[in-house]
Amino acid sequence: MRCLRATGSLLRSNAAASKALSCRTTPSLVHKPTPVRCQPTPAFYTVSHSQMPWNPSISRPFSSTSRCLKKKARGSNNGNNNNQPSTTADDATDAERPNANAEPELDPYDFSDLIQAFERAEERYTEELKKLRSGGRFNADAIGAIPVQPDKKNPSQTFPLRELATVAPLGGRRWSILAFEEGSVKPIMSAVQRSDEFNQQPQPSKDNPLELTMTVEPERADALAKRAKDICQAWRTRVRDEAHRRTEAHKKWRDERVILSDDFHKLKKELQKLQDERMKAILAKEKEVVQQIMVRAS
Repeated sequence: MRCLRATGSLLRSNAAASKALSCRTTPSLVHKPTPVRCQPTPAFYTVSHSQMPWNPSISRPFSSTSRCLKKKARGSNNGNNNNQPSTTADDATDAERPNANAEPELDPYDFSDLIQAFERAEERYTEELKKLRSGGRFNADAIGAIPVQPDKKNPSQTFPLRELATVAPLGGRRWSILAFEEGSVKPIMSAVQRSDEFNQQPQPSKDNPLELTMTVEPERADALAKRAKDICQAWRTRVRDEAHRRTEAHKKWRDERVILSDDFHKLKKELQKLQDERMKAILAKEKEVVQQIMVRAS
């Protein structure tokens, strides 16, 4: 008690000591803010892209493709139709690129395929008529076209005589057949004997074992004229068959609603016009060949 009283009296007598003691024991009511230190900038943003180590697990901070455009395109597609998948710029480019396997657009009035078929038939039958104008069987082409069977065990394999031998005239009605190999001599003899046009056996030459000689009788003028008419008739049948195929195609297009009834009738008239032109050309060729045969025979 005495100590406490002494202390109190001392404080009352000494004002400076009382002030110092009160500052030490009483907390300060003024709040001083704590200074904030600036954080250092990460090295990730200060280093250039070329100096950064590549790590596949870390995505690039910048992308060369705009993601906003992709999101905007995806959002617009989803807004229009939720069931359709979103399309990117690459997909749009592929859609606009023409497809090589796509079927060409149908043009019903395009008769180029039919005209080509008519031209192939004309080339074939015109070549047959040329042989008749040169004397029928009396030419090297007719002899060289005889089918020859080199192997008896293989009847399906035949070759034209011109591929196994050469055919040359000896003067008059006699012809020479010179085989390339000795093994082809007998098959050639059998082929000439079996042929419907010649039906004779060539005679082997005494000087050359590879050579055969034969005498070809020229056909009569009336027989040649008949053959010319038969060839022209086969030509007409071929033209009608090609036109019939095209008519069936027109019917199919009409049934499938590709063309209208008016188009069907127009195509029919155009087809008939093309067919009539070919028939007139065949008739003119037939008259020309028959006249040449008769003039040569007279």
